[in-house]
Amino acid sequence: MIFPEEINVRDVTLRDGLQNENYHLSTENKLRWLDRIINAGFSCIEVTSFVHPKWVPALRDADELARQLPMLEGVEYEALIPNQKGLERFMNTGIGTAKFFLSASNAHNKANLNKTTDESLNAVGDLIQQARKDKRKIVGGIATAFTCPYSGNVPYSEVERIAERLIDSGVDELGLGDTIGTAAPKRVYEYCSKLADKFPDALISLHLHDTYGYGLTNVLAGMQAGVRLYDVAQAGLGGCPYAPGSPGNIKASQVLEFLERQDINFEIKLDDVKTFDREFPEVLYKKQNKVQS
Repeated sequence: MIFPEEINVRDVTLRDGLQNENYHLSTENKLRWLDRIINAGFSCIEVTSFVHPKWVPALRDADELARQLPMLEGVEYEALIPNQKGLERFMNTGIGTAKFFLSASNAHNKANLNKTTDESLNAVGDLIQQARKDKRKIVGGIATAFTCPYSGNVPYSEVERIAERLIDSGVDELGLGDTIGTAAPKRVYEYCSKLADKFPDALISLHLHDTYGYGLTNVLAGMQAGVRLYDVAQAGLGGCPYAPGSPGNIKASQVLEFLERQDINFEIKLDDVKTFDREFPEVLYKKQNKVQS
């Protein structure tokens, strides 16, 4: 088995972690949590999405949050870009990395973006070119890369086809999402291995959920296939409003402890991250209960 010396983790709490919450965490509180996440040692952080507020109310302050982000050496911010309007908003910020996404499953893509996968591929390709001209880094994300809540297992051939289009468009990173957390480790290993063989120069990352408790085993499967970058969320927050049954993201503290026990290096303070498991949900749910009462 392959156990690398070092693994990188990206914090997605403020975007993917919050997008499914009923309560809108204020910009001020988001910035407080961002400060703590940075001080814990996270250097790659997905902070928001420039989606229409009607669709994801929890991220309606994307423009204001972007204006107030602390620009620190060694800290990389990323934002999800859904469409042309979102890209225009993103271009007015100092956020360095744009993440564009689509689903490998047509059924999920239609539910999420109201387009076929091929229609999204064409649109995303144009958006990527615009962002590249503005010298932004690009992440191409493939949701439902393994299984779909509507149509079941997604064929590898379809994932490779989409990956090739994204890589040809010039993405700096190719992200694979187990959107509903139902992919078994064997499938994760096979897809990641085949993509690594097909595109040896591509940086591949994994975005995992933990529906059946496969989260950590899928991290291990990804490691065996050569994946060295994983998305995590504090306290395991998250979910997708267009993926029925999707739970939270893999929990940051569990992933880091899993790596630590195997002597794999990471530059994050695990004790600080463990406190987030208790404190972050309390901030959200106390506010929710107050609003509801």
